[in-house]
Amino acid sequence: MDKYDYITATIPEEKERLEKIIAYLEKNSSNSDELFEYKERYHNIVKYLNAKERYLNILDSIKDAKEKLENLKVAKEEYAVDNILLEDTLLSKFHEDTNYKYKNILYEDIKYQDENIRDILYLLFEKETEYSRLVIKRNRLKEKLDKNIFPNTYNTIISQGVLIEKQDSILDEIFILENNIKIEESKMSAICDSVMTDGILKILYEFWIIDSYDPNKVDKSKIFTDNKNLVNIKNYTEENELSSDVNTEKEKYIFPDLNLPGVNENTLVNIDGKNYVKDE
Repeated sequence: MDKYDYITATIPEEKERLEKIIAYLEKNSSNSDELFEYKERYHNIVKYLNAKERYLNILDSIKDAKEKLENLKVAKEEYAVDNILLEDTLLSKFHEDTNYKYKNILYEDIKYQDENIRDILYLLFEKETEYSRLVIKRNRLKEKLDKNIFPNTYNTIISQGVLIEKQDSILDEIFILENNIKIEESKMSAICDSVMTDGILKILYEFWIIDSYDPNKVDKSKIFTDNKNLVNIKNYTEENELSSDVNTEKEKYIFPDLNLPGVNENTLVNIDGKNYVKDE
């Protein structure tokens, strides 16, 4: 038998098939054991499909959250650059208030100034980009600045407060998103665990979604993959090749490495010019 002949349906299609079989058996009062087995298989498929829907919904929400998180982190970095400009503006206003007396002062000479000026200069010279450190510094500056003596500097530090607060909002959003992502990822893990039962794993193995139904060997990252891309491969023939104009190359279907469980794709037998998986 051609190995592709095994791939005949998806799990949702199997669900529809079972619904018809169960309805028929119930109507005709067939063997109760047979009906029980079909219902058990149907129950496992429904449980799996419901879990898969929840899993994929969470996966989509995490993807959206990560995209938003990335944008917020970019904005955070942009604010860090903007903070340097805010700091430069603040120092410029201080020079205006002091008639540029300290414009060319060296950092090592600040210690020779009067105490109040010395403290202000040290704070102005220590450029900060990180939000929490910037807020602490600016609060200390507001305490040191006499708005009557340094009106431009004081008014500037007050007006810039609105821009600084925007960073606080972004940091809060980043914190909330990162926590939400962790929570949603733990939910996804729990959903994967919920379908790690013998009945469900054997169905997934049957439909080539996982390579083993031994829970210790199952790759959980593949539990909710779709086998739809494998359906109809069995109908592939050389005539399926897509051709265009005479002078263009033919496009050919490219099959993925199916890695079918229990099938050694390298052990082939040739029958009438076609390769088939050898029946061990």
